[in-house]
Amino acid sequence: MHTVDETDLRILRAMQSDGNLTVTEIAERAGISQSPCSRRIAILQEKGVVKGKQTLLDAKKLGFDTLVIVRIKLQGHDATLLEAFKKAVRSIPEIQIALLVLGDFDFYLRIVVRDIEHYQRLLQGKLVSLPGVREMQSSVILEVVKDSAALPF
Repeated sequence: MHTVDETDLRILRAMQSDGNLTVTEIAERAGISQSPCSRRIAILQEKGVVKGKQTLLDAKKLGFDTLVIVRIKLQGHDATLLEAFKKAVRSIPEIQIALLVLGDFDFYLRIVVRDIEHYQRLLQGKLVSLPGVREMQSSVILEVVKDSAALPF
């Protein structure tokens, strides 16, 4: 693990708050000059602390009006089955997040689709044939109250 100091944390807070900030703007928010800020950002990227940048799109404005949480129980937990399931899940673009969890189910999936008909086609065409699925439950999300990838520092 890369050790970060308070200056790094100020840089990371600025970067996390707005991915469009320039190095100059990040440096101003972090209270340091541009050159050391740029060097620190490069080191944070090199060490894998900063994994990249993404553009967040508004799903609804692009016609993806429905979010679904799917809970899945597998038939078993051997390594071959788990890897086959994970590989299959990674190949389905509608699955935004796949979480291996402890508890009553083995995986939680967050799926984005245009509408219920789109979900039904996905369910019947791909989800039910995922490797090793024993049980599946779906819940349609009515409202996203909070959706953040920001770390609490």
